[in-house]
Order: sequence, then structure tokens, then C-alpha cells
Amino acid sequence: MATEAVLLYNCGGAQWAKLRQMLVMLRIRVRTVTAEQYGLPLEALAAGKTDGLTPDPIDEEFSDPMLVFCDIPDPKLEQVLMTMRRAQLPPIALKAVLTPTNRAWNSQQLWTELRREHEAMTAQSQK
Repeated sequence: MATEAVLLYNCGGAQWAKLRQMLVMLRIRVRTVTAEQYGLPLEALAAGKTDGLTPDPIDEEFSDPMLVFCDIPDPKLEQVLMTMRRAQLPPIALKAVLTPTNRAWNSQQLWTELRREHEAMTAQSQK
């Protein structure tokens, strides 16, 4: 069975302590991704198996908070999202689920795609 995990990007410090605590209480592994790891495949980050891997070069670092939900069943994912809303955590616009399509992507590739989608949705909602 795959380990349920959430990859956390730029969610350090006291303001995110509640998020970390909530995930631990739900028995979801928390994996903090550092800028040095942005070039590693998401699948390796999710599994915590990054030793010996050489990161792809990245064009730029990013500072946006981002979450990637890994191998979390849909009912539990809904529970996590509802708990996050109720906890009134700072907003995190960039959220994704690890999929067969994005497993081999690195963090920067995912961030680029999520930013593009977020900007398109924001523009659409302002029409």
C-alpha cells in the first residue's frame, strides 16, 4: 500500500504549524520540499526516496505555498480539504493531486502548470 503523504512547499514557520499538526492527526505523512529538491521527480519526493538522485536544473525558484496530495483516497482527501477550510488556514491557491500524468514531473514543472491554470481560472472568473 502506498504511503499517504502531502508535499509542502513554502509552508514553514508558525503560520503553517496548524496545517502540519492537522495532517499528522489525520495520519498523513508530511514531506517538506526545499528549493534544492525542486528538480527531483514528484514521485521520488512523495516516497521520500531522493538519496542518490540528481535534480534536474530549474529555471527559477518559487515562493508560493503549494501542496501536493500523494496517494490519499478521495474520501480522506475531502476530509483534509474540509478540515483545512474549517481551521481557517492561510489560503493556498496551488494544490494538486499526484497523478499518473504528473508523477514524473519535477516541482517546477508542476508549479508552472498550476500557476497557468490558476491564472486562467482567475481571468475567467473576472469576466
